[in-house]
Amino acid sequence: MTELHDLVVTLGAKNEPQFEASFPADRAAISRVRRQLRACLEEDGLEHVADDVTLICTELMTNAILHGCVNLPHRAKVKITVAWSDDQLRVDMRDPSAVKPTEQRLSVSRTSGRGLCLVDELSDRWGVETDPGGSGKTVWTELDSPRRRAS
Repeated sequence: MTELHDLVVTLGAKNEPQFEASFPADRAAISRVRRQLRACLEEDGLEHVADDVTLICTELMTNAILHGCVNLPHRAKVKITVAWSDDQLRVDMRDPSAVKPTEQRLSVSRTSGRGLCLVDELSDRWGVETDPGGSGKTVWTELDSPRRRAS
């Protein structure tokens, strides 16, 4: 486990690679998480998908902070987990809001709202699971065969 201020990163056991980071709902933490994730993916030979995976994660982290933590106390935390095998790479982004995200219609005049469209384009599947009791949600995405995937 590595701790950088309020960022906690946990790596899974050797037989099941995993990256997990819990951090305050602060956009400044996103770049630190992205760098740590990229290094972890590259260390395990997944540099050819690192750009797509880090872009997906950046979009999900940004959405969680900007939309999933709105009107919550400043100490609200979010958690991202990225786990992979030869068959699949899965990202789980958890935030404390039960409100499900919706894809926005693309517009040339808007400067935001493209995140889920990017996630949809780069992923094989994605969805949302609401926590029992409405205490939050997990937005997840999956990429098939990450080791054989072309960049």
